[in-house]
Amino acid sequence: MFSALKGATVARDALTERQRAQMLSLMQVCYAGVSAERFTRDLADKQYVILLSARRSGELVGFSTLRVVEERMEGRAVEIIFSGDTVIHPDYWGQKELQVRFTRFLLQRKLRRPLRPLFWLLLSAGYKTYLLAVNHFPRTVPRHDWQPPAERLAFLSGLTSRWFGEQFDAERGTVRFSDAHYRVREGVSPIDREAASHPHIGYFARRNPGHVEGEELVCLAELRARDVAWALTGFLVKQVRLWMRRGLRWMGVGARA
Repeated sequence: MFSALKGATVARDALTERQRAQMLSLMQVCYAGVSAERFTRDLADKQYVILLSARRSGELVGFSTLRVVEERMEGRAVEIIFSGDTVIHPDYWGQKELQVRFTRFLLQRKLRRPLRPLFWLLLSAGYKTYLLAVNHFPRTVPRHDWQPPAERLAFLSGLTSRWFGEQFDAERGTVRFSDAHYRVREGVSPIDREAASHPHIGYFARRNPGHVEGEELVCLAELRARDVAWALTGFLVKQVRLWMRRGLRWMGVGARA
């Protein structure tokens, strides 16, 4: 059995006009406040895109844009991978293809220069992206159960200030865009009472109470090779289990007589 999704990581310049239009349409399904102009500007700032398509129909149902830059931390070169627009149609939540493709990309970047520190910078307006970081990368800032070195916090604050200027609130650790920006549509991945009882989700909600208006929590995850490899293994195992469950249902195993 196969995943319901198939993924591919492509250079931004390789995107067709049809793919770009599909990406914009998908963003507008799941987010409010999405304009073609802002979407185009965000995409132009990235070098890579992970595309997710429905295996049966070929329809584009998810994507994530990626920017790779070199920065300086404590006098040494580090590589930053910045996640831009990321979305999966709700009909395909639970699939692991995006996580698999993303962690493969991270592992490839890490293996290019194993001794160079690698970090993932992300802005989280919804808790699902935040969980992806904290569940798999122990050295993620911020999180409720780890206190990072002061130098790490200073680097993150300085980097975000340079990239986002006055839109970055250093005290709250969030970015609130001055012009119209995306926010998760009402009813899409809400933080209800049950979700808020989860330690990481509850912490996210407390740190970023403005997420419902589109305010985004600034996060930085250190991507050690062992963490990336372990995350990739975990995603692959979950995908195989999903395939096996679907295969058993297809064969009628477990069905009532």
